[in-house]
Amino acid sequence: MNVLLRLLIGPGELPEGLREELRAEGAVVLEEGLSGSLTHRSYRAPGRRVSWKRSAVSGAVAVTRRRLLVRVGGATNIDVPLDGPRRSAIEVVAETPDRVRFTYDAATFHDDRTGQVEVRLRTPKATHIAKALRPD
Repeated sequence: MNVLLRLLIGPGELPEGLREELRAEGAVVLEEGLSGSLTHRSYRAPGRRVSWKRSAVSGAVAVTRRRLLVRVGGATNIDVPLDGPRRSAIEVVAETPDRVRFTYDAATFHDDRTGQVEVRLRTPKATHIAKALRPD
């Protein structure tokens, strides 16, 4: 990631304890320092209303044998068990061989939020991530 961009949006790294936890779970994919974007559409949360907004972010994505985790902007955006009901509510698509998109309805994860959230991250493993999360 570009040094200036890293200074502006952060390194996109996982906290050490979380990284070790993911490795212990059997990380299939563990990618950090990824540049990307976070898009909100018709988004409503307490104290926040956005019709459309896209922000540059840095982030990390992990797929283990048990869960999917996506962190952007220093906060966990998605953390769901692979066999849980919320996992099926997240659309995972490799838009290009080097860009993966996670799309979900905010109400799926928070009772006080509505609207659509999209996380796009650039990674050479985009296709691998989408295939690993493809429903069987």
